[in-house]
Amino acid sequence: MESKTRKCPECGSKRVVSDSKHAELYCADCGIVIAENIVDLGPEWRAYDSEQASKRVRTGPGMSYRIHDKGLSTPTPKLPAGIKRLRWVNMDSSEKTLAFALIEIDRMSCALKLPNDIKEAASVLYRKAARQSMIKGRSIEELVSAMLYIVCRQYGIPRTLKEIAKVSRSPIKKIRRSYIFLLRKLGLKIAPADPAHYIPRFCSELGLSETTREQAIEILNQDKGTGAARGWAPIGTAAAAIYIAAVLSGDAEYRPERAIAKVAGTTEITIRSRCKDLGKALELDLDAFSSPPRRHPRAV
Repeated sequence: MESKTRKCPECGSKRVVSDSKHAELYCADCGIVIAENIVDLGPEWRAYDSEQASKRVRTGPGMSYRIHDKGLSTPTPKLPAGIKRLRWVNMDSSEKTLAFALIEIDRMSCALKLPNDIKEAASVLYRKAARQSMIKGRSIEELVSAMLYIVCRQYGIPRTLKEIAKVSRSPIKKIRRSYIFLLRKLGLKIAPADPAHYIPRFCSELGLSETTREQAIEILNQDKGTGAARGWAPIGTAAAAIYIAAVLSGDAEYRPERAIAKVAGTTEITIRSRCKDLGKALELDLDAFSSPPRRHPRAV
């Protein structure tokens, strides 16, 4: 009741005090007792510092799908190493496979600098696939890599298949095959990736200013999803928008196509093609993107 009571029903004051000693809830202004016999939901022990509190607490961390036993097992401290190995041997094959897959999810997520929400969602997706018997006969590395890519797409995290393949132990062709297999079997529908999600990271790696970054995003907004409707790859579209914004920003912000292609993981030909298409759609001067901006000759 104390959590629902925000003000005094008698005088309307918001100075409501919870008295744990007398188990009462009263108003500090008029003195009326709003509730009595309140149940104290806190611990029954006292602690005067953090070290004493850590020794007396009897609860562990919350349940997590990133651990094969969801973190609900009771660890036994100071056991001989042989007993620990015996406990691992006693695990069945499915539990061992699950533990290995979750370790791989955590390893690749850390290498890709993904947040804990992505790790948790990928772990839940793997458990769902395991319940539907999709794991048997398939490589765990391929499935885990594809699941990470699916979750990144669902949460709008800008990660490409090439980036995931770099930290995975499987080639990109097999990861793409597992990605299509999971989408079909799990009935997942993923929207096309938004090229604007890649622009902040690419601009940061290229050392471009915030003004150029905002201009590149504005170029994509003016395109109004024409590139996605034509089937353009989001990485190439983002790289082309960055190149156009860098050229429009002047010599100080100019970056060659080769540098942008290296950061974005695409080719210079793709950037030129997307620049022409975006220039036609936005009615921009196409001659400005065929060659780098002119520079004054060095004084002799």
